Amino acid sequence: MRRCYPVRIGDLWQGFKSDHPDIERKIKEGSVGDVWRTVVGDRIADATEVKFMRGVLYATVRVSVLRHELFMNRENIRHEMNAILGEEIVGTIIVK
Repeated sequence: MRRCYPVRIGDLWQGFKSDHPDIERKIKEGSVGDVWRTVVGDRIADATEVKFMRGVLYATVRVSVLRHELFMNRENIRHEMNAILGEEIVGTIIVK
């Protein structure tokens, strides 16, 4: 649709998200890796490899002590990640 007046990009983006509600959730799902780094920190994020599929975050850890620590704190990490994302995106964290 052609407009006769200027429109801010932010307003266009908000209109697009309201027309396509599933897009915002997909964007949040795509940012799970960045949120993981924010929550656990750079050192731990560098020692892990994360994959996110269907609400499950798979964290592969190379260091056994770190694996145990993440396993014990996975619920706290999940709650903190969902708080940053603004909704329940991460349902489960599996530490391998």
